[in-house]
Amino acid sequence: MRIHDSLIGVVLLALAAFMAFEAAGFPPMPGQRFGPSLVPNLLAAGFAICGLVLVATGLRNREVKGLVELGEWARKGGHVVDVGLVVGGLALLILVWRPVGFLIGATLYTGLLAARFRGGRLPSSFAIAFLACFAIDWAFRRLLLVPLPQGPLTGLYW
Repeated sequence: MRIHDSLIGVVLLALAAFMAFEAAGFPPMPGQRFGPSLVPNLLAAGFAICGLVLVATGLRNREVKGLVELGEWARKGGHVVDVGLVVGGLALLILVWRPVGFLIGATLYTGLLAARFRGGRLPSSFAIAFLACFAIDWAFRRLLLVPLPQGPLTGLYW
């Protein structure tokens, strides 16, 4: 699969604008010269620079066949469905993040994808997914001190 440089550049520019817009709403830190918006703004600037370079490179390239060119893999065996499941499932997980909670939502999402990609082995796929998601949740909660949404598991601590 080949995506034209200009298209990727435009996506990076849009992402940079969104990041800068969101970071502008971060409150300043009292007594500090730099606030919580510093890192997102630096990242947004880097994304914008890369996006501009990609757009310029893409516009100079005159051998354009199209914005997206699918490879041979996309024409066989449901691979486009797999990409749709990964992207669509992640979008759904983001939408139900708070009411369902990270541990339940991510375990279901990861377990179903693992089962699909491992040929339907449900028990081991869900066991691996649960252990991985539990480790991620524990690391965020205990090491990084950033609690992820618990959904119906609110009140249970690990």
